[in-house]
Amino acid sequence: MKKSLDYLLEAKEKLGVESDYALAKALKTTQQTISNYINEKSKMDDYHCILVADVLGIDPMEIIAAAQEEREKSEEKKEFWRDFRRARGGITGVVLALTMGATMALSPTPVKAQGSSSVYIMSNLGFEDWHTRRCCGLLCRASSICCITKRYSLAERKAIEISAAS
Repeated sequence: MKKSLDYLLEAKEKLGVESDYALAKALKTTQQTISNYINEKSKMDDYHCILVADVLGIDPMEIIAAAQEEREKSEEKKEFWRDFRRARGGITGVVLALTMGATMALSPTPVKAQGSSSVYIMSNLGFEDWHTRRCCGLLCRASSICCITKRYSLAERKAIEISAAS
């Protein structure tokens, strides 16, 4: 299984940065913090795990669980996090396969899509439910936009839907 450091280095590569300083700026932290993570003097905190997951486009719990496993002193607790990661990995694989199959089956052909002039953002979840399930659950109350994923609030999605329909 991947270590939290592996995810960090993968994010560094995906961002196309070569220095720890540039990675630190991208992750809104100090060069010393990144250096400590890379030299394994400390483990990534949950905030940085979420930012790295956002860069990689993966579930933040994947990295948080890896970092938590590395932080634990007790072998029993380490085993708990290993089991947790294995279980989530299996679920993620099944969900991904089902999602891909449904997407392929339900996607319009390019010819059908060209004739469409409206964009509809549909969800049977309220923004709070969707947001909590989709990412970290941290919502910037001042702007109604998720601080981590930069996704729109329900009101903003409805405004987009209305302007796209007209």
